Parts: sequence; C-alpha cells; structure tokens
Amino acid sequence: MGSQRMLSAAHVIQTLLHVLQVSVSYLLMLVFMTYNGFLCIAVALGAGAGYFLFSWRKAVVVDITEHCH
Repeated sequence: MGSQRMLSAAHVIQTLLHVLQVSVSYLLMLVFMTYNGFLCIAVALGAGAGYFLFSWRKAVVVDITEHCH
C-alpha cells in the first residue's frame, strides 16, 4: 500500500473542494432564509435538478475482506 501524506496534492484539492461546497451551502441557506417564496423554490428546484443530473450513477463499494480467510 502507498503511504498517504497530509500535504499531498489530492488531499489539498479535496480540502479546497470541501471548503467550496460548505461555502456554497451556507450561501444557499442564506438565500433560503430570506423567505422569498420564489428564491426558496429556485433553491429547492436547483438542488433537485442537481441531484437528478449528477447522482444517478452511484459509487460501487467493494468489500475487500470478502476473500480473506
């Protein structure tokens, strides 16, 4: 197995993407909390459309302990 490092490029990119996701989530929460009906509907429909378009292919989880004796 390869060793994992905290400062690897992949970990830094994942961290930046996580910060971006949390920031966008908080901004959408603030938009929703304006209680403007049209904005609330737009956020809900956008979340639904994003889920429909981007999560139709589920990740496959492989149990690596299945073949261990």
